Amino acid sequence: MSSNKTESMNLSKTLAVAVGLLDNNGETPPSVASDKQEKDGNSSQTPIEKSIDMLTKLQTQISRAGTLSNNEVLDDVATSSLEFIGVEYHLGRAFLMLPTYQLGGGSNSNSNNTTNPSILRKTNITRATDYFHAYLKKVDQLDLLAEATIKEYHTLLDMEDIEDDAKSRPITTRMNQSQIREMKIQRFQRKRAASQKQAQLQSLLQRRSRLGLAQEEEMEGHDFESLSRTLYIETLRLYAEECLEEIQSCNSELEMLDMAIKMERGRMISQDPRMNSDPNHSRSGAADGGGGFLSKQPLQMTQITQNPLTGELQMQTQQVMNGQLKPIMQRQEIANQVFRPGWNQPTMTLEELGERERADAIQRAEQQKVAEAEAKLRPRRYEQLVKDGMEDDERLVEASAKLDRDWDDWKEENPRGSGNKMSERGDRNF
Repeated sequence: MSSNKTESMNLSKTLAVAVGLLDNNGETPPSVASDKQEKDGNSSQTPIEKSIDMLTKLQTQISRAGTLSNNEVLDDVATSSLEFIGVEYHLGRAFLMLPTYQLGGGSNSNSNNTTNPSILRKTNITRATDYFHAYLKKVDQLDLLAEATIKEYHTLLDMEDIEDDAKSRPITTRMNQSQIREMKIQRFQRKRAASQKQAQLQSLLQRRSRLGLAQEEEMEGHDFESLSRTLYIETLRLYAEECLEEIQSCNSELEMLDMAIKMERGRMISQDPRMNSDPNHSRSGAADGGGGFLSKQPLQMTQITQNPLTGELQMQTQQVMNGQLKPIMQRQEIANQVFRPGWNQPTMTLEELGERERADAIQRAEQQKVAEAEAKLRPRRYEQLVKDGMEDDERLVEASAKLDRDWDDWKEENPRGSGNKMSERGDRNF
């Protein structure tokens, strides 16, 4: 019995060291740094690689010791063994954090420097996803998950089956964006509730430690073992929610990695000198029945311009076809054209427009007042002076008298009807 307890303590300590390497961004926790330095003989490994090695060995030791059995239920698992259920979850985390270039010489490291980083990242994500699925399958068999979490997990499995067999199934069977958004909201709420419950239980453990209570003594209906067991269960449930979130993120990243790998392979093929042979040599080879061929890749040019409104640099790739430059429509350019409105966009807010209109109205009113004041001092006919009540102004009266004389002289020179020439028209015989 004592040997089993000692072995469980050693496994728990190893798990703490491995998880500490992940939680501390590759830095060993101070409480286990001395033990780690004594046991760690391979200094060329990165902290993430060391954590993966430790977790892999721990997984093997747990399997050999029979600490966890596949046919057990949650009540059959000892409280001290509950934390070992999350080994696969931590392995999935570690592979997601594993770099895509050679840093060390561990057994789980990427041993080929010349391998494409996208391919290495895809391999790491695939292994991490497998570990996340293994963890979810294990906690599902233990009936540890809530009903909503189990439903989402089974939905995720169905979606992966549909993605694997997408060619033979209609596209309408996939979830739309609103359903995915609702699923994320529900998962976030469950994750927040599990985090709050975990923090509450940890606070209770800290209170027991401060008060110095014995393990058999109860506080708020829990002794030390029941409180620790509940904390482990809530932590495992929180791990399950994080696994679902990571699996969904990994699936999206795998799609982008597949596209990147295809693009990089196409770029490597285009840079291969065997794919860019001399056209004259290709023609002669084809005429002689050889294996040469003409390169069908058109010449491409990149034009760099600056947006006159935002000042942002813009790049446009063009290709030469039939002696003319034609732009290559990129995905973002097509998206900008699709969602661009067909009308002019506003250049100011309604508040700014109101302030401008108000300032213009005030300026027009002041100009009108000045114009009216100047119009009153202008010379005009005496009749208009009388109407305006300005007949007592001698200067205006003299100026109006001159205007009246000029008007009378013009009327004498141009009598009424003198400009009418229609009277001379008509039949002269009558």
